Amino acid sequence: MLLPGRHALNAGLLAASIGGMVPYMIDPGYTIGITCLGSVSALSAIMGVTLTAAIGGADMPVVITVLNSYSGWALCAEGFLLNNNLLTIVGALIGSSGAILSYIMCVAMNRSLANVILGGYGTTSTAGGEPMEITGTHMEINVDNAIEVIKEANNIIITPGYGLCAAKAQYPIADLVKMLREQGENVR
Repeated sequence: MLLPGRHALNAGLLAASIGGMVPYMIDPGYTIGITCLGSVSALSAIMGVTLTAAIGGADMPVVITVLNSYSGWALCAEGFLLNNNLLTIVGALIGSSGAILSYIMCVAMNRSLANVILGGYGTTSTAGGEPMEITGTHMEINVDNAIEVIKEANNIIITPGYGLCAAKAQYPIADLVKMLREQGENVR
């Protein structure tokens, strides 16, 4: 779901959340504190929805680890506020492990964390050129042809993917690799 002006909306919600802390810092009374807590919590909930609504399925694991990290840092802050060392330490562990995992996942996808969180799903390309034309030939084969191609190949590279996993074909592929290696084929 792409909201128009979502980046401006999220920046405004962030500014309002930070601004919601100012009255509490000026007057730390109970009424002001509860009002600030309620308003910042509501703004944060809205911001959570607007930030994550535009993120697509492939980026969702990164978002989950980022949210896990956020919960750890919130627990760490709670530990500081309550003067509880256990909450502080556990929150720091959860927050840092979520942050490290988010970083590792972003590096694996060759993207920055800001690109994942703020990039959105379904956005149009900013490049002004023509789309790349697909060239080459397409050849469909059946099982018998596949066997012939495998027999004639010098090197065989098997790249497992989701379909292999969903079909639960790991063991048959392992048997195939073993059989091909026994016949002297170079299988990777």
